[in-house]
This record gives sequence, C-alpha cells and structure tokens, in this order.
Amino acid sequence: MKKELIAALVGNPNVGKTAIMNMLAGTKAKVGNWPGVTVERKEGKYSFRGFEIKLIDLPGIYSLTSYTIEERVTRNFLLSGKYDVVVNVIDATLLGRNLYLTLELLEMGVKPILALNKIDDIKRFSINFEKLSAIFNLPVVSVSAYRNTGFSELSEKIIEVGLNGISKEVFRPTYSDLLEAAILEVSMIIKEDERFKKNTRWFAIKLLEGDPEITEMAENSRIYNSLSKSLQKIKKEFYERAGEEISSAIPKERFLMASRIARTVIETDYIAEEEEDFRDKVDRFITTPITGIPIFFAIMAAVFKLTFTFSTPFVEWIGHLFGETLPAMVEAFSFPQTIESLLNNGVLAGVGSVLSFLPILFVLYILLSILEDTGYMARAAALWDNFMRHFGLSGSSVIPLILGFGCNVPAIYATRAMRSPVHKLITMTIIPWMSCSARLAVYSVFIAAFFRDERTLIVLSLYTIGIIMGLIFAKAMSIFLIDEGEGEFFIELPSYKFPSLKVVFNQTVIEVKDFLSKAGTIILFASLIIWVLASFPAGVKYAGEHSVAGMAGKWLLPLFKPLGINDWKPVVALIFGAVAKEVVVGTMGTLYGNAEMLSAVLKTTFTPASAFAYIVFVLLYIPCIATISAIYQESGSKKWVGFILTVELVVAWITAFVFYHGIRLFGV
Repeated sequence: MKKELIAALVGNPNVGKTAIMNMLAGTKAKVGNWPGVTVERKEGKYSFRGFEIKLIDLPGIYSLTSYTIEERVTRNFLLSGKYDVVVNVIDATLLGRNLYLTLELLEMGVKPILALNKIDDIKRFSINFEKLSAIFNLPVVSVSAYRNTGFSELSEKIIEVGLNGISKEVFRPTYSDLLEAAILEVSMIIKEDERFKKNTRWFAIKLLEGDPEITEMAENSRIYNSLSKSLQKIKKEFYERAGEEISSAIPKERFLMASRIARTVIETDYIAEEEEDFRDKVDRFITTPITGIPIFFAIMAAVFKLTFTFSTPFVEWIGHLFGETLPAMVEAFSFPQTIESLLNNGVLAGVGSVLSFLPILFVLYILLSILEDTGYMARAAALWDNFMRHFGLSGSSVIPLILGFGCNVPAIYATRAMRSPVHKLITMTIIPWMSCSARLAVYSVFIAAFFRDERTLIVLSLYTIGIIMGLIFAKAMSIFLIDEGEGEFFIELPSYKFPSLKVVFNQTVIEVKDFLSKAGTIILFASLIIWVLASFPAGVKYAGEHSVAGMAGKWLLPLFKPLGINDWKPVVALIFGAVAKEVVVGTMGTLYGNAEMLSAVLKTTFTPASAFAYIVFVLLYIPCIATISAIYQESGSKKWVGFILTVELVVAWITAFVFYHGIRLFGV
C-alpha cells in the first residue's frame, strides 16, 4: 500500500503554482500569465518512488493578512495543519517581492520548501541557491514549469521533508528594536489566553497589523479589555516615536528585509538598465489610455476577424453534416414519425446547431490564450484600471470583467478577491453584460443572415455596447451605494514572453471540453424539452402555434413587437436561453427546422433592424442559470439576484427598442 503525503503549494499570484501541479499530477487546471487565475484551492495526485503525493494548489496571495477571500482560504488551510509539506513557489525573476510571503510563512511557524520557478526568464543575473538555502536554513529547488525541469528533485524533497520534517532552526524575521518591543509587549498579554499560546509572536504581529480575523478573535477573548487598552497605548507611542502607523511599519520593514536577502543571493555584474527601460517604454505605451485604448480595440478587432476567417470553412462543414447528411441517414431507417421527428427536430437540429459554432469558439479560445500567455491581458487590466475609476469602479473590477468575455461564471467567482463589498456588488451586476463567448453562437447566426460583410464591425459593436451599458450602470449605482473604499489596486505585470504552445493548447482544450460538456448535457436536455413543448399536446403541428411552446411565445409576443419581432419562435428561444445562451440557437434550430436552413428562415422573419435589436437583447437580458447561481452564491441575497434580473430585463428591452427605432430612422 502506498504511503500518502499531502503537499500544499503556496505563493504569490502568477508564480506558476497551477502549472507546477499540472506538470506533476497531470491535471488540466487552468493556468494563466496573469494574477487571479486560482480563486479556490485545487487538488491533484501523482505517484513517485512508491509514494502517492496529493498536491493542494492554494489561491495566490501576496500576504497572510486576511483581507481577501483568497488570503483567508490560504491562511486558514495553513493554520489547519492538514498537510505534510508546504512548497513555497517563488517567481525567481521577482525574488525580493516573493520572499515577503516567505518571511510571513516563517513567522507563522511554517517551514516550507522553496521552489524557484521561471528560472528560464532570468537573463542578466543568477541566484546563488546554496546561499539562499543557508540564509533560511530551508531546502531550495529550481524548477521550470515551462521546460519541465527540476520536478524529480522537487518530488524527492517533498518526500524527504514529508517524512522527516525540517528539524533545523530556520530563519527568524527580526524587526527594529522599537517594533520588537511592541511585539513583545502584546505577546506578554495574549499568551494568557489558551488560543494564543501556540505561535504567540505571530498572533501579536497580526494584532499590531490590524488583521480583521485575528482582531475579531481577540475581541471575543477574556483578555480583550486589557489588550485593547494596551494596543491603543502601543500604537499611539509608536506613532509618536516613529512618525508612522505601526500597521504600516511592520510590512515596510518586512519588505526591506526580503529585499536585502534577495540582493544578498543575486549575483550579477550587469545592470539591466537597457532591458528595463525597453519594457517600461512598452508598458507605458500599452497601459496609457491615449495609446492603450486604441491598441486594445485594434487587438480585439483582429481577434474577431481572425476568429471568423479561420473558422468559417469548418462551420459550413458541420452545418452540412447536421443539416443534411445525418438527417438523411435518420430518414433512411424508416423510424416511426415521432421518433424521426425527435431525432431530426430535437437532437440533430438542437445540438447540431450549437456544435456548428464549435470552430468559432476553438479559434477564439486559442487567440485569447495567446494574449493571456504573452502577458498582454494583465496590461489590459492595468489600462482599464485608470479608466474604470471614472465610473465608480476600482481596478480590482477589471480582471473579473475581462474574464467575463470568456465566461460569466468564473468572472463572478473572481470578484471574491475584491475587498470592497460595494465594488463587488456593482461588478457582479455588470459582468453579465460582458459578452461571453457563448453569445457568439447567437451573433453568428444573425451575422450570417444579415451582416455578412460587416461581421467584424457588428461583433465589435456588440462588445462595445455591453461595456458602455455596464459602465453607465456602474456609475449610476456608485452614486447610491456608499463605498468604504478598498485602498490602492495592485496588479503584477508579468514578463513579456512568447506564448507556450503547450499552455495555449491546454487552455483551449479545457475551454472547449467545457463547451462540449454543456452541449452534451444541458443543451441536449434543453433541446429535448423544447421538442416536447413543440410537439405537444398530441396531434398538433410540430412547433405550431397550438403547441405549448407556441402558446407561450404568443402570450409574450406583444412585449417584443415594439422591438420589431413579430414571430413567437424567437421569443420562445429567449426563454430557453436562460438555460445557456447557446440554447437560443439550438431552440431556433429546433423550432424553425434545422441548422442548415436557419439563416435563410431568419431572413423571412427579421429585418436588419429587428435582427440587430434581437441580438442586443440577447446581449443584455438575464444571464444563464449557472451565472445566476454564482451571483446568488457570492452575494448571499435572493433580493440582489432579483434586482439584477429585473434591471437587466428592463435595460435589455429599452436598449433594443432604442436601437431598433434608431436604425429604422436611417431607412434600414
């Protein structure tokens, strides 16, 4: 029987923890060349030298103070002690800043293995591993997730430390005399409480830093009265003598300590002024609004143009397969009429319509993965950080919003890292207006029917409408909601690099598999329900006006006639679009006949103006069920979910109405 060891991966955001877990355990968790990819902990297992090693990838954090959910998840796991080894993954190119977290781990009493990643990105200096190991008295390993090197040595160290621990006396962070005196005074008070006896010094430091969770813990302690008075006295005296708050002085000294250690172990004769200047110039060009915003839109336009150019031949082939070849094969079996209708009008028309857009999503995911892996996405977030502040949002809103262009669900979960509850609520409200990739399936059908020559402009305009509506609504909400502030926004700008084909391929496969999973389960299920609603009561014409679906659509149709929609079938498609946006296409494919004829049929139902109004409504109306569930989970309020759904339905209707009649004014 194999012996199991549990190793926790801890580090700053974007240091490569998830990539290391994927390499060791063969998992396919999402990685990215920007921070915030891992919000919840992930797990993987692998075997090595007769041991089964369970890896736990904890959310990336910059410190162990419990301001964000990521910090609380990681810190609480470390405090639980439910592991054998901690691997502190460090970005070797940013050694000084990464060692800040290492010092905090040591203060907490954790003795980690130091795994230095991204060694390949170091160009002009080297790191003396022996000296680094000697300073901390910790094992140090060099790994490269990019070149797949150093993992055997890391596994050996995990087993060695997992079995024997680190018995040596490790480095003890020591502060200035003034701070040490304050830490000692607090320690003498709190050690009287049983809960603070283990690692008293760490608790004392966190109390002086104003850590919310530790402070709340102290408030429920029997020693709180005396502790509270002493803390006030200590903080006041420190400010009078040092001229700064003690809560700022501790991290400042810790950062200087980490920087000194980094300078001690970095060996170089080269001052990389030229390289740093070049990177700074590029960053200023890309992240300055005057130049960065046009570049952003140019890049997005190129992404959409390439997406449609490369995917069109495959889309047409799949449409022919599901629209003609497979239905003909079904008819050849001479099934009973009901079965034949179920297979052709339910299964093939519904799922086939959705799968025909798989090439579009595949190409789009490749291009977005390339942008992410080069380091551009983090720059885009930094660019929009400055811009967002004009609309009552903070920079921490930017990453969830950008994630929303891929899928709204992980974007909602990414708001967990936001410190301001107000900014989090506003960001969650407008994320569904960031056009997720699933909506591309709907856009593509209407573009093929009405806007073939202007497809890039139409898609870009839809994305722009979503962004503009979100910003306007965010500004309006920020007027009514009181924000207590969340401090300065900080985002790491990763190094520029050529995208890794392996990373890009893995990212694309993960996204495509997720899409196929939907198509194979949710969408197939929804298509079958639609077929039932379109086929019953028994004896009615399939998808006729007397079917259940037809009656529901006719009942709601008066609400959509002001938008230029005069057929109940697109209305029914919107209802089922709440399951998943792709289902809008599948539903219309089912109700109108098949995927091959869908674009042609739409030309008899819509005008260009009503077609554009319809896809604007699809862009802005209620999000899918999975997104609604995520909003409820994160907000914890049914009322807030109800507010969001009401607002988005109203805004979608008004906006579609304005566009429909506005376009008609131009005679379209």
